[in-house]
Amino acid sequence: MNKKIIFSSGGTGGHIFPTISLIKYFFNKGYDVLLVTDSRGNNYINKFSKIKSYIIKTDTPTNKNIYRKIFSLIIVFFSVIRSIFILNKEKPDLIFGLGGYVSFPISFASKILDIPLVIYENNLTIGRTNKLLLPFSKKILFSTKIPQNFPEKYKKKAFSVGNILREEIINYTPVKEIENSKVFSILVLGGSQGAEIFGKVIPPVVKVIKDKGFEINIYQQCTLNQKNSLIEFYNTNRIKNNIFDFHDNILDLISLSNLAISRCGASTTAELVQTLTPFIGVPYPYSIDNHQYLNAKYYESKECCWILEQNNFNFNNLYNLLMSIIKDKNKLKTIRHNMKKNDSKNVYLNIENMIKDILK
Repeated sequence: MNKKIIFSSGGTGGHIFPTISLIKYFFNKGYDVLLVTDSRGNNYINKFSKIKSYIIKTDTPTNKNIYRKIFSLIIVFFSVIRSIFILNKEKPDLIFGLGGYVSFPISFASKILDIPLVIYENNLTIGRTNKLLLPFSKKILFSTKIPQNFPEKYKKKAFSVGNILREEIINYTPVKEIENSKVFSILVLGGSQGAEIFGKVIPPVVKVIKDKGFEINIYQQCTLNQKNSLIEFYNTNRIKNNIFDFHDNILDLISLSNLAISRCGASTTAELVQTLTPFIGVPYPYSIDNHQYLNAKYYESKECCWILEQNNFNFNNLYNLLMSIIKDKNKLKTIRHNMKKNDSKNVYLNIENMIKDILK
């Protein structure tokens, strides 16, 4: 009989995309797999009809007034009760939580029913949900290094396994060297975490660089309300562009880009590093526990990126940094060389090996 694993994570892209990738891997390896998520996460999984899923309505009491906090705790309580019913019905051999408050009820219920729990953290600081689950987990898996402030008493069950990325990202090989191209192409990734400032600062910088005689292509993610004005600006100034609020296959644009300007979510930065795409990291300043800044600093310490914090993300600083890179493309080659030391090609096998001894 195949071993059954229940995976659970929240519905944001940073949580659900790695979860789907991991589920597909274990499904193809012959495991019995299913997902517990919220309605947002379920929308992403719908296209994989072979994967069973449950929707849990839950909440988080974080950053709320006393009345809303109490209401949230009541919702969490009933979501734990529902999770117990799911576990009694499915009888899994293991629960695998990937963070986000949606993963808490099923992960907590696993303790009540004495089902092994493994949690995964892809940020450089452990998330609040995973922090609550530390005492109950058999193992805590990290995408990169174990945080310095990680509790000493749990370090024996903490392991670094790599970043969970889509297989097409892991297997991606740059088609050609583009440093010698006369055109300099910039990919801008804002995601859901505040792309609006990119739409204000980047276009005038690109225009001035173009006016100085450099040929620039821009592939820019933006908020929906900025899309038309950005297209009009770039077209008016004869700058080749592809402006989008969502793109089905970002690899198409990565393969054309010399450089990215990006927010610093764990999945996004890991994908850029894995695909050898040098980037300027602009951490979202309001990310929980400042995790985007920590993600960016980790890769900056390995000389894989540049950082411009949002309070310094202005015309002059971005212009000066871009011009220094465009004029000296050896900087890009150095970054790409450093990125090669940080691949996550074995992440799925590492995770499978980590849970095999629990599933015996």
